[in-house]
Amino acid sequence: MSHPIVVTMICDGHRPDFVSEATTPQMARLRQAGTWFADHRGIFPSATRASSASIATGCWPVSHGLRGNSVALPSAGGHHVHDAGMPEFFDTYRQHFGRLLMRPSLSARVSGLHGALLCSNVSPGAAWFHDADGHAELYHRELSYRPGREPLPAIDAPAGAKGDAVLTEQFITTLLERPPSVATLWLSEPDKTMHAFPLGSPQHLAALRVVDGHVGAVAGAVERLRDRGHEVLLMVGSDHGHESVTETVPVERRLFEAGFKAELESPDVVVACQGTSAFIHFGGDALARRDEVADWLGQQSWAGRIMRGEDLAALGQIPASDVLALDMAKSPGSNRNGVPGLTAMAVRFSETEDAVRRDCGMHGGLGRYETNPTLIAVGNGFAAGSVVTMQSRIIDLAPTALRHLGLPQDGLDGVALVASPG
Repeated sequence: MSHPIVVTMICDGHRPDFVSEATTPQMARLRQAGTWFADHRGIFPSATRASSASIATGCWPVSHGLRGNSVALPSAGGHHVHDAGMPEFFDTYRQHFGRLLMRPSLSARVSGLHGALLCSNVSPGAAWFHDADGHAELYHRELSYRPGREPLPAIDAPAGAKGDAVLTEQFITTLLERPPSVATLWLSEPDKTMHAFPLGSPQHLAALRVVDGHVGAVAGAVERLRDRGHEVLLMVGSDHGHESVTETVPVERRLFEAGFKAELESPDVVVACQGTSAFIHFGGDALARRDEVADWLGQQSWAGRIMRGEDLAALGQIPASDVLALDMAKSPGSNRNGVPGLTAMAVRFSETEDAVRRDCGMHGGLGRYETNPTLIAVGNGFAAGSVVTMQSRIIDLAPTALRHLGLPQDGLDGVALVASPG
């Protein structure tokens, strides 16, 4: 029996200005077949793990509770920085807060219908926070399970092109065999290649062509579902964009050298780096130095916008009186391949990454291009060839899906997208 379905495909990190007939013909075809969102925006930080939670819940981080790609949790004498992408962080986070996300995901909301399918090739944290309460049928290299986290056989899908191909095949097979209410395929490319090679390089463009082939394969599966009578909404996009790195700055080391930390790796002042932004956390007596640190950062050429923690709610982030948020400095101009969007990058201690990272892609801050992901919607209500110039956000995907499925849109920060040109 046919039923409405929402199929979402996230090509991690893909910039909309790289959608073209020459490089991504399948995406270009879908752009003409549906609605193009010309001013689509991500969250702050423009990083995958918190973005995954925002796409799944339709909420800003301040509402769902996951701050970023790395998270500083209180410890003796200050804070300890955790990588939110690591498998062990899931239990650490739950033990600390006594919960996972504060808002339900799409997979939870459709559990009473035909369920949810998630095939994800990004970090374990990004995959698991997309389905925080285990309602989906999930395929990931670290853990695959049925609803209720009943284990499934391991799947050999390493991050990168090989794993993307494996998971695309798994996604299409499962989608056609057992059509769910919502199905999400999250590829690791082109993000993985963009981090390793300069934006606009032959390697970047080659990765895009491969990703575009997967988009075409999923679009073909959607057409087969429609032929069976299912009303399918297809959304193809990304979670954030990228900018090119101009320099890599060991922010926590610089704070120590400036006298703001007791020891290089002491917990009194720690930096939770988010790529091209960072959260600086203060504990104990160091909290009294927060404003002095903010003033000092304002004098550094590599520091851009500096935000006090109590002001973060305006950016959809979790406010806190013991935090500074730092957006790294942005620069006009382009990288060696003529790709616009330049930014400094934050790391904690390393002095050796600058030459490796220069001109390669990075994200996490508030730059024009890193906060501009891609979105195309094809299906009922999204007119062919339509362009929406009014701003849309990644938090709008979940309410759009719920509207298509005829489900309540309660408890959301986002709003359902419409195809009327702005």
